[in-house]
Amino acid sequence: MKSRAAAALLGNIWYKISAIFLAALFWYIVQGEEILEVNRRVVVSFDIPKGMVVKGSQTRFKDATLRGPRVLLGEFSTKPLEATIHIPEGKTGPMRFRIDKEYFNHWDSRIKLTVHDPYLIVTVDAKAERRVPVKEVFQGILAQGLMIEKTVIEPDMVTISGLKSEIMKIKEVLTEPIDIKDLSESKILTAALARTLPSDITIPTEKVQVKILVGEQKVNKKFPNIPIEVNGGDYKATVQPTTTTVEIQGTQAVLSFVKKSDLKAFVDCHDLAPGSHQRDIQVKIPHNTTLIESLPAKASVEIYNQKRVN
Repeated sequence: MKSRAAAALLGNIWYKISAIFLAALFWYIVQGEEILEVNRRVVVSFDIPKGMVVKGSQTRFKDATLRGPRVLLGEFSTKPLEATIHIPEGKTGPMRFRIDKEYFNHWDSRIKLTVHDPYLIVTVDAKAERRVPVKEVFQGILAQGLMIEKTVIEPDMVTISGLKSEIMKIKEVLTEPIDIKDLSESKILTAALARTLPSDITIPTEKVQVKILVGEQKVNKKFPNIPIEVNGGDYKATVQPTTTTVEIQGTQAVLSFVKKSDLKAFVDCHDLAPGSHQRDIQVKIPHNTTLIESLPAKASVEIYNQKRVN
């Protein structure tokens, strides 16, 4: 019984093996010719000439559908497809590209590629650097009676780089708000630079040191009708107007001791010949005060052709 079954199984063995081989081959061909569609994400990168830069992200994304024989699509994993756009040498400004097979390496023409929203517009410009000042931004109010006399930032200039057309618009770089609420003494604080610039502009420096010099709050005080004197010159002279109003600044304690007689206003006539002239009114003020302005700031001087008598 067993010998009959074995004989039946092994009889014409080569024909049976050939039949199995042909069946497998036909199955493979049929499966390979079956047309499938798969969706994939496309990662678009740029090959940029030296010294040039693309505005915005250096990588863009698109969605695509691939249609072709199963045997070919099986070579594509679930990983995104990679496309590379070669930016032409020497060209700048907005450029429009249509993402197609030409941007993929070794693309099999038997696979149909459909990129959804295939057009991509990029702006290309020369890469440039520029140094701009850093400006501090404060929030809050100092302790009562105090004021910021001076701030020192280190470094006070930073180098930014990016598209030439973009960085030329940047006049300064701001810090993140620095909290000075109830600050009562001079202090050195670390401040981060605010990320308010376009993303494609880079700043190597991320933080700066801000030295805040705190002093007693100052007030302004006006002194009217300060006589204008004529200084120097060999000729008789008159001045119009004859008085000016002087405004100075200082602490409340200092200004409380300043008297009108402590201020002097004059015009310098050393180099003036006879005739009519316009001169700046110069002012001498007490120590520890600052001149804000004098009104008027100029005076008319009439020099007569007559020697002064000393």
